[in-house]
Amino acid sequence: MGWFLLGLILFAVIVIGFVLFQKFPQLRVIDVDSIQKERERKVKEKLIISKFQRTSSAKLQKVAKVSSGAIQSVSRHGRRAVQRLYRLEQYYQRLKHSSDEGIHSYSDEKIRTRLEEADVLIRQKEYIPAEKIFIDIISHNPKNVNGYEGLGNMYFASGQLDQARESLLFALRLSPDDASVNMSLAQIELKQGDGKLAIPYARKAVEKRSKNPRYIDYYIDIALQIGSLKDARKGIQALKEVNPENQKIKEFEARFQEKKAEYVSRTTPSENKPSQSE
Repeated sequence: MGWFLLGLILFAVIVIGFVLFQKFPQLRVIDVDSIQKERERKVKEKLIISKFQRTSSAKLQKVAKVSSGAIQSVSRHGRRAVQRLYRLEQYYQRLKHSSDEGIHSYSDEKIRTRLEEADVLIRQKEYIPAEKIFIDIISHNPKNVNGYEGLGNMYFASGQLDQARESLLFALRLSPDDASVNMSLAQIELKQGDGKLAIPYARKAVEKRSKNPRYIDYYIDIALQIGSLKDARKGIQALKEVNPENQKIKEFEARFQEKKAEYVSRTTPSENKPSQSE
């Protein structure tokens, strides 16, 4: 009986998805780009659509697993999931291929002013109005890296790490060599305890801004945390060249020697290690 219900649920989801797909031609003729609230909503949806695209099949499978009870309840969940998935994908495609991108765009000066306003709000921990400013900038200038980066950093400051990562990854797609975006992503990965994912971003940031002591400092710290001796050595040397008087150099070198000793201890065969009497 359980498998029969599961089959019915999956069949209902597929049918609903097919019907929605058939309706797409009608949806495409609706002009929502001229409505500012709709345009801003599309930007928010764009920021999470990549996650939906990566996990769409898993999401639909979960719809079927929700139920142990009434089939009507499950069908309602399934209908909502399919509708939301297709709606997000449709909006994303419309935004990505929008032909009027430049018509409503803000000037560089206005963007600069709005970004400054958002920075003030973030310092005051007024995250919701700051988010609205970033969304407004992006809705008018969908390819503005600073808008996505500012939004990502705002989410990071407010502890919304998943949203921060998604926003910054959009910024990185627009500008893969942006040092500050790469470093922000490194901070997020380290915050979530994955230094191995953080180090490539930090490495890229230092490659692009090789004279920035703060970036180099962070790069060394990540490398030492994950035991990447090559990155740590490279970072320490760079810091010596850029800021030879930096007080943290001695600390970094001491930590480097500790990590090196640990590595040697792990990789040296036991028969070659000296005995305690020696």
